[in-house]
Amino acid sequence: MSSSIKEFDKLEEKINRLIAGMRALRDENQKLKKELQEIKHDSSQREGEKGEIRKKIASLIDLVDSLGE
Repeated sequence: MSSSIKEFDKLEEKINRLIAGMRALRDENQKLKKELQEIKHDSSQREGEKGEIRKKIASLIDLVDSLGE
């Protein structure tokens, strides 16, 4: 086997490793994007719940204040 064929084989192996690495990174990136979307959704839900709780507390405070008058 000539040295140029050996070099070509080594280059092909490196390219295949790079492709495999890129695929792994792409898959991880997709997974992380999905997790981020879920976290954003959960955070948005919690903010909505906090707003509802604040409204209820404000209503209770108003009710207590009106009873004291």
